[in-house]
Amino acid sequence: MASTVTTDIAAELNITARRNDSFMFELEVDSPGDSSTNNSLPMVVLMTGSSANDNVYQGKMSIVDASTGDVKLNLYSARWSPTNSEVTNDTPTSNIPTATTAGNYYGAAASVNDADGAAVKVGGAIDFSNMVGTTSTNRVKINAPYTYMSFPPGVYKYDLQIRKKTTTTAIVEYNTWLYGTFTLVADVTQL
Repeated sequence: MASTVTTDIAAELNITARRNDSFMFELEVDSPGDSSTNNSLPMVVLMTGSSANDNVYQGKMSIVDASTGDVKLNLYSARWSPTNSEVTNDTPTSNIPTATTAGNYYGAAASVNDADGAAVKVGGAIDFSNMVGTTSTNRVKINAPYTYMSFPPGVYKYDLQIRKKTTTTAIVEYNTWLYGTFTLVADVTQL
């Protein structure tokens, strides 16, 4: 008797956007929640024993060429670290994609207080700030200005990866929440 176990929690969601138009969408996150946050995920909180720059949750979305795997655009939350250590660059540099260079968009960051009253950095291209405290909407906003949506029209693939680290000494968890095709359609009116 064959059995199958899957640890892949990612959902497939195909996205269509228009070239040279601003890209914006909100993702509603279904969570079991807890009573201290009014049934919301504690997305904007500090790690135990850490500084205000160390968010528990961070996000990165990459759009890549479906045939070559070349990155066209990366979108980041206000904090992003691809390692077990924390981000130390508080002013990362965004760059618009070109024919030969991948684009990176970090967006604008701000400081807000989490449910415990501690200041955390939020915002960016992947914004968790609506997921804090008892007024949480359980929504993540993902956006990029029209200037970053300037790569050639076509069918790409993407995924949205979430980084979770609960304490300064704990192992980092990475989980892909979404993946699928990212279709960029041609625009008619030129800028």
